[in-house]
Amino acid sequence: MTNNTATTVRAHHSNAQQGTEKTHTLIITVVDRPGAVDRVVGVLRRRRSMLQSFSLAPDTQTDIFRVTAQVKDAEVVVDHLVAQIRKIIDVQEVTNVTSTQAIQRELVLIQVATANVNTDELIAIGLKAGAAVVDTTPAAMTFEATGSPEEINLILTAFQAYTLHDVVRSGCVAMARMATEK
Repeated sequence: MTNNTATTVRAHHSNAQQGTEKTHTLIITVVDRPGAVDRVVGVLRRRRSMLQSFSLAPDTQTDIFRVTAQVKDAEVVVDHLVAQIRKIIDVQEVTNVTSTQAIQRELVLIQVATANVNTDELIAIGLKAGAAVVDTTPAAMTFEATGSPEEINLILTAFQAYTLHDVVRSGCVAMARMATEK
């Protein structure tokens, strides 16, 4: 018996070969109008972007929002995605930055069970990993940390030996580095 199933390849959609994709950080400024952010999300969804992180917050300018979206895909697919987002009327600017071109940070809250655990040792591990205690109860201790997504992964690795009640990550926010003048 032969397999007659075929994969439908759609133009400009994510069909990158394994290993050719990389994470791209898109910094998008959007005018705060009804449906503006929905249209940005709609383009990401329709283009079948492999969304890794999405963050939305007001900008320093009135009526402007800043969206930070991380997508994992091939360069050509992301370039087309950026072009499609730029076509949205309410979008003021779209910048595709690499990790060397941007300052990237993420927040994580980690709730660790404290039953049968030396809490002093737990605090020491948290401090060594770069996390601070923000809440304690008889059942759990909550840590907070900020850093690059890679640093957050290392912090989570430090707590692997313990029972984690909950882990909440904010998603990545990014700011383009200022160009150095010569």
